[in-house]
Amino acid sequence: FFENVMFHEVAHGLGIKNTLDGKGTVREALTDLAGSFEEGKADILGLYMIGKLGEMGELEAAKLKDNYVTFLAGIFRSVRFGASDAHGRANMVAFNYLQREGAFARDQASGHYRIDFDKMALAVNGLSAKILTLQGDGDYAGAKALQDELGQVGPALQAALDRLQQQNI
Repeated sequence: FFENVMFHEVAHGLGIKNTLDGKGTVREALTDLAGSFEEGKADILGLYMIGKLGEMGELEAAKLKDNYVTFLAGIFRSVRFGASDAHGRANMVAFNYLQREGAFARDQASGHYRIDFDKMALAVNGLSAKILTLQGDGDYAGAKALQDELGQVGPALQAALDRLQQQNI
């Protein structure tokens, strides 16, 4: 958890601050979406950096898997308190993107989630590229479309959250 938080904070300082066309800042271009995309960038680039440290031999492979599991568990923790603020919307985009890419799946019988670590790495790379491209292009319409498509709590996740609530967890 510490590594996820630490690299999230480091990632805030990285990435694109000004649009690549030179017409202004990412914040100006993405207006009301800027906060959630900045949080989403920090989350996913934090995981990306942890993966790169593993590739460089600075972090053992098991640590990367631990970070992936912790990241997913952190989404469950945070969305229990709502998905309407910048962090919550960013979490839902990440959750739904990773799920769509097969990075994890829910076992219907047990209700447990299982991560496919190879697909998780690919999905982290893909979402990193997507967010950075939207920010760099200052693409408000593309950012809005991504958030509209993936920024909601779906029925299966809501059922899992309700189950936690019913069990007083």
